[in-house]
Amino acid sequence: MASRVSQYISVDEPANDFLRREGAQELFQRICELARSCFPSLLGLEVTLQEDPDEVDRARLVVCVRLPGVYPDTRLEAGTRRYHEQVIAEVPLELCPLFALVTEFGAE
Repeated sequence: MASRVSQYISVDEPANDFLRREGAQELFQRICELARSCFPSLLGLEVTLQEDPDEVDRARLVVCVRLPGVYPDTRLEAGTRRYHEQVIAEVPLELCPLFALVTEFGAE
């Protein structure tokens, strides 16, 4: 279900359908660019469509930022803050709930 992405973002068909339905394909690309710029030590991104179990036809894309196993808390906090500030500044407020950011730590 999740797609590992590098320079170019590719997502599975359900996620593509979601982006088309919401008219958010360009916003998704911007979200991924923001994640890359706010976390310069990024090892990779994974994107997963998450359906809301309590409400029919409600979903969001979860963008998982994969970081090195050893990553300073101060850099994580600064990157997360910068990411959310940029999202608020660049994404229409009504579309912000379409995207969620999570972090994952792994081996380099």
